[in-house]
Formats: sequence, structure tokens, C-alpha cells
Amino acid sequence: MKATLFLGMKYERLILTLQEVCEEIGIVTGTAHNMLSAGTFPIPTRKEGRNRVADVRDVGAYLDKRREEAKTAHASCI
Repeated sequence: MKATLFLGMKYERLILTLQEVCEEIGIVTGTAHNMLSAGTFPIPTRKEGRNRVADVRDVGAYLDKRREEAKTAHASCI
């Protein structure tokens, strides 16, 4: 199943908070803030009021890409 579909069903909306994004990709919020400041955060985000948010499609695409990378690395080890 594509990660975008899974995330959409899980959260029932298209926008995720930075905290939710961090939970899904497995990093702590402080690390995300550091990466955002350095310009190295791997998912596009934007400000909505006081909150930083990301589109569920971008988060899903990131997770799908990481899964494909892991599958390729695993296949090359076999």
C-alpha cells in the first residue's frame, strides 16, 4: 500500500503538523527544527499561523522513496 493512502486514512486530512511528521519518519521534533534551520529537512513544509505543517502526499512520497531505497539495498546484499 502506498504510504500516502495509509497516512490519509490514518489522519483523515491532507495536512500534518510537524510533530505528526516527526512521528511518522522517526525523528524527534528538536532534530526537525535543527534540520529546518539548516535547510536539510527532507520534506517540504510551510507555516500556517504559528504551526509548521506538511502535505500528507509529500510525507507519503518520502516514506515510499525510503522504502524503495531499503528494498534496493537489501536486494544488493543477497
